[in-house]
Amino acid sequence: MKKLILFTLLAVSLTFSSCTEKIGGNADMSTIEFTVYNSDWVEYGTVGEAGYGFAVDLSMPEITDNVIHNGMVSLYMKYGESWIPVPVYFYNTGFQGGYFYTMKRGVFSIEYYESDQQTVKPESQIFRLVIVQPY
Repeated sequence: MKKLILFTLLAVSLTFSSCTEKIGGNADMSTIEFTVYNSDWVEYGTVGEAGYGFAVDLSMPEITDNVIHNGMVSLYMKYGESWIPVPVYFYNTGFQGGYFYTMKRGVFSIEYYESDQQTVKPESQIFRLVIVQPY
């Protein structure tokens, strides 16, 4: 009987106790909408070899060391009337492709690759960048 009572008390105390970490502070969120035109994409690699694709490097002074180490960055691309999150993968007959991004202080890069190493230069595309800059 003592074991049953002890087990019940232990279960109740575990149920009603929790470990929480208080996260304080504030952040500043900004949204930047921009178009990458077909002519902006730069070819990388060699056709027919792994790593062949297109990329664009954008000057983004909003990408600070503080954002990289303590904040958050999300990229979306316009698809019809909707926004879809990047990275995004899509599948065609015979290959798959996708948009990806990287960043460093002051520079935001978007890359586009197709798995068949025959990547076609992307058309103009509207993107939205959401940056959370902690104080």
